[in-house]
Amino acid sequence: MPNTSNSFAGFELNHHELQTLSNEAEFPNSTNGKVTHTDDWSYATKELLDSLPKTWTRGLLYFLVIFVAIVLPWSMLYKVDETGTARGRLELKGDTVKREADIQGSVAVVKVRVKEGDEIKANQILVELDSKSVRDEIQQNEIKLSGQQNRFSQLEIQKNQLGIAIAAQQQQNKVQELEKQTQVAQAEQSFDTLKTAYNFQKEEKIAQLAQAQQNFDALKTTYNFQKEEKLAQVAQVRQSIESSQAAYNLAAVRLEKAQEKFQRHKLAFDGGAISKDRFAEVVQSVEESYQQRRQAQSDISQTQSRLTEQQGSYEKIIHQAESDIKQAELRLKEQQGNYQRIIRQAQSDIEQAKLRLEEQKRGYQSLVQSGKISVSKIEQQLTDLNTQIAAAKSEIEQTKNQINSLKEQLEKYLIRAPFDGTIFQLPITREGAVVQPKQLIAEIARKGTPLVFKGQILTSESESLRSGNQQKDANLKFDEYPFQDYEVVKGKLSWVSPNSKITQTAQGNLTTYDVEIELSQSCIQPKSKCIAFKSGQPATAEIIIRQRRLIDFILDPFKKLQKGDLKL
Repeated sequence: MPNTSNSFAGFELNHHELQTLSNEAEFPNSTNGKVTHTDDWSYATKELLDSLPKTWTRGLLYFLVIFVAIVLPWSMLYKVDETGTARGRLELKGDTVKREADIQGSVAVVKVRVKEGDEIKANQILVELDSKSVRDEIQQNEIKLSGQQNRFSQLEIQKNQLGIAIAAQQQQNKVQELEKQTQVAQAEQSFDTLKTAYNFQKEEKIAQLAQAQQNFDALKTTYNFQKEEKLAQVAQVRQSIESSQAAYNLAAVRLEKAQEKFQRHKLAFDGGAISKDRFAEVVQSVEESYQQRRQAQSDISQTQSRLTEQQGSYEKIIHQAESDIKQAELRLKEQQGNYQRIIRQAQSDIEQAKLRLEEQKRGYQSLVQSGKISVSKIEQQLTDLNTQIAAAKSEIEQTKNQINSLKEQLEKYLIRAPFDGTIFQLPITREGAVVQPKQLIAEIARKGTPLVFKGQILTSESESLRSGNQQKDANLKFDEYPFQDYEVVKGKLSWVSPNSKITQTAQGNLTTYDVEIELSQSCIQPKSKCIAFKSGQPATAEIIIRQRRLIDFILDPFKKLQKGDLKL
């Protein structure tokens, strides 16, 4: 670009020099106040003056120089805006929130508290619908809820009473169980004591019985031993008697033989057949035989005395031994009788103690079972009561939910603003109007939502809009504010619909695209006052589709002619 400017400046300088030279050549005597002397010109200038063409040729040359120096660069550099026109109106950017009548059946409008264009706060009531039927139903349900809560309280009181009864019954069961356990423990202790005493007495009596049996056996053994000993002694004495009797008999025989021999020898001595000495020997022999017989008789007497003594001692000892044995036998039988009696008594006591223990255990089990049955009955009552409480609680929750649902439904009869914003559309403006379900009540835009131009542009003018950069400049002219008196509002193309649509107009069906233009200002200012834009204001937008150079308009026919697309 700087090279183009220098060339253009060079062309202007040469043109000025040529113009000066031409004037001087045609009017040499001109009185312009200044005369130029040719002598002061340079050699190049003089050659140029000498080589200048004729007048008409020089004029054509001037035209070509001016065209090349001025017109051609200007046509190449100067651009002309090519625009497309879109008709539409101002709308809020982004989606608005539509508040519809979320009700059952037709309802009348009680009060309308806002109008279109009003600034509103979050939760502000916009429209109030007739909600008498819902309030009456809420009141009926609240009365029903009060009765259900009273019944629930009574059931809770009964539940607490049953809980106290269960606790008391369980405490009573524990006391009775402890008492029965004590009795069972005492019965077990008595049973164990009797068993221990039984075992002890049994062992003691068995020991006494064994001692008595041992004494009896010892006495019998002693008796037998003494009997045998005494019998042996008696037999020995009898044997001694027999020996003494035999000796006595032998001595008697010898004495008889000695007496016979004495008679013979006495006769012989008297006859003098034997000597005195011989006869003395015979006499001596007779005396000795007599002495032997006397000695044998004395031995027999002594032996008989000993025999009598031994027999008496034997009888005495045997009698004493038999008496001792009888007494020992009596004591043994007595011990056996005592043992049997004590064992039977102890077994009877043990059996009775066992029966008492089993009776106490059965009583304990019966008491425990009875206590469990009592508690189970109360628990069954408590279970039934809990079922009733659960049912009552469920009914209360159901009624509360119904009340909450009705309150939520009642809240739906108060159409509130969901956020800070502006009333974009308000179809219902009078009180008493009938609202149908799902009918639009109000359309709200968020606070701070800017206004944008939304309109339609013909498809023939939008081809270059849908390709390339969409951030194109636009000029908006409002119907309410003539652009001759008010300024043209600047804007930027922000959106073009991807699909076309057919719009019915008085001229017929037209195929258009939806466009959206963002405004560069929020108000229009004719003088000192800034008038804010409002949603719904109609306007015309001239969108600068593209900028073309002037030379393109000259070259387009030649290009089309070259391509064969030129239409005559």
